[in-house]
Amino acid sequence: MAIVQEHFTVEGIDFIRTHSDAGRYVVGGEPYGEYTEACDPAEFGRTYTEGDVIPPDESDLADKAEAYDILTGGAE
Repeated sequence: MAIVQEHFTVEGIDFIRTHSDAGRYVVGGEPYGEYTEACDPAEFGRTYTEGDVIPPDESDLADKAEAYDILTGGAE
């Protein structure tokens, strides 16, 4: 069980996607909060810890997919 970070680039800007490999919320960031995952510009240096277990809920998955599309330019 650990925090997982994936680096990716969108239009020349480096980002870090942070999530838990144990199905837990990630806690921290700016604004400070509890997130299913976080995608931040790498230059911000935001840190996260694992929080509570994420309850199975399809609305969380839809929100996550929408946020990812917006960040990566995949949303129309």
